[in-house]
Amino acid sequence: MTSEPAIGRRQFLTGALGTAAMLATPGLLAGCGDGDTPTGGDRNRASGSARLPNYTPYTGVTPDLKGNRQGLLDAFLKYPEPPVKATDGPPGDGGELSAFVLTNSPVPPAVGQNPFWQEMNRRLGVDLRLTIVPNADMPTKFATLVAGDDLPDVIVPALYTPNGLPAGTANLPAWLAAKCQDLTAYLSGDAVQEYPFLANLPTDAWRDCRYNGGIYGLPVPRGIGGTMMMRRDDLFKQLDANLQPGSFAEFRDVCRKVTDARANRWALAQAPLDFVRQMLGNPWRWRLEGGKLVSAYESEEFTQALADTARLVKDGVVHPDSFTNNAPTKKWFNAGSALMITDRYTAWPQFFAENIAGPDFEIGGMRPPLHGGGGFAATWQAQATNNFTAFKKADEGRIRALLKVCNWLAAPFGTEEWLLRRYGVAGVHYRMEGGGPELTQAGVSQTVLGIRYIVDAPDVIFVPGEAEATRKSYEYQKSIIPTAVKDPTLGLFSDTWSRRSGQLGTIVNDAQMDILSGRKPVSAWGDILKQWRSTGGDKVRGEFEEAIANSSD
Repeated sequence: MTSEPAIGRRQFLTGALGTAAMLATPGLLAGCGDGDTPTGGDRNRASGSARLPNYTPYTGVTPDLKGNRQGLLDAFLKYPEPPVKATDGPPGDGGELSAFVLTNSPVPPAVGQNPFWQEMNRRLGVDLRLTIVPNADMPTKFATLVAGDDLPDVIVPALYTPNGLPAGTANLPAWLAAKCQDLTAYLSGDAVQEYPFLANLPTDAWRDCRYNGGIYGLPVPRGIGGTMMMRRDDLFKQLDANLQPGSFAEFRDVCRKVTDARANRWALAQAPLDFVRQMLGNPWRWRLEGGKLVSAYESEEFTQALADTARLVKDGVVHPDSFTNNAPTKKWFNAGSALMITDRYTAWPQFFAENIAGPDFEIGGMRPPLHGGGGFAATWQAQATNNFTAFKKADEGRIRALLKVCNWLAAPFGTEEWLLRRYGVAGVHYRMEGGGPELTQAGVSQTVLGIRYIVDAPDVIFVPGEAEATRKSYEYQKSIIPTAVKDPTLGLFSDTWSRRSGQLGTIVNDAQMDILSGRKPVSAWGDILKQWRSTGGDKVRGEFEEAIANSSD
């Protein structure tokens, strides 16, 4: 498992602050329309009209710790041995399959110098023609792709950021209707049973693939556990620090206790605005009240969270370099110079893979307490997808051939197919250590083809070779999922949001940076809110309210 795509400077602005507006690229699809008038298919009126694929869970592998339909992921303490062979041969017909995909790693060697790529071609029965684009280059490369109108078979048009925004997708419904295949007839209801691994994908993930009243893509699902406050339990125990504060006051006390600038140690890798907002019951982005949306920014809870978090920064418990561009927050956490970090559950195994602290390295999850004490506060559900992929329009035979290959690519955890897709060939790209695969140097460089962004199996909780770490991650998610709050706009589309999210995000994030760093007072937030509303916030609200009113789910 990997965490969501890296977002550079926003590690402070969003990983730390978690504000709604990510830095999408406004007008990325400007070739499909101009101005502020939505063009083409109206997803808001018809997003709920397509019947979603009927969910049929895969039963060929049994997890060690069982998840549930409410969003708790299955967990595996070790990789099944031997892995299950889930298919009976290559799904492809020997022809080409072109795809536009992304990677968060250095671009791998070309197929002629890449044994993993060659093995994937053999196992799939296709000639994979991949355009592999680094995540940072996606907006520019995708705009060029659209402008050239020479589309590959499979395209990643919408990458969901950690805050649930389809990044850089203005006029997305219109572009999908004009250029991409409506897959409803192939996947809706029981039709998906022809592709059993696609039928195994969670229902919530499919909701992000509906546009223009149809199903216009395949999801790359993620768990809804969202971001969490991760804690260096090994160091907390050494310092005899409170692992689970019962209020904001206790949280502030423990932050002070574990901070020692002379020892190059701070409590927090980032200003914990999201964590404090959750303590106060502030919603992620929106709260629905009587059919009307109230922004998280408009509440007294938000301004109090700003004030409390600014106080923590002033206390000196936040790493002093966290306000700089591309702050290496994960390295600080691994090195023990920051003892708490806000990140997605998917980062948990990454920290173990990059462990430099030795065998005593231990991570825990801290739940947000109610601000004034008396119990735990609710966390926020995350977007159910990382991204979705669309197919270029084609005849029925071609679409079914592509779906067969994608079905193979969605083979679940515990199978031979999943292990090959993620880790490569045993003895060449990985070796089994302690019940989990460990990449060799060849595996690190060759396996990052980006094919997991075409479609992927349901996510699971698994820390290779670390059974106890897997169990702790599972128990944490089990504790928060039942009360996690879902944002009412998830799975819906606002054209203004897709166009202006970057502009709105800059307004909010810059203001938060100024307030938390002490350059502006908390009282400045009122003027910032007025600017946010007039720049597009109110229009976004109206479009989402219309979408909610016209949605069938």
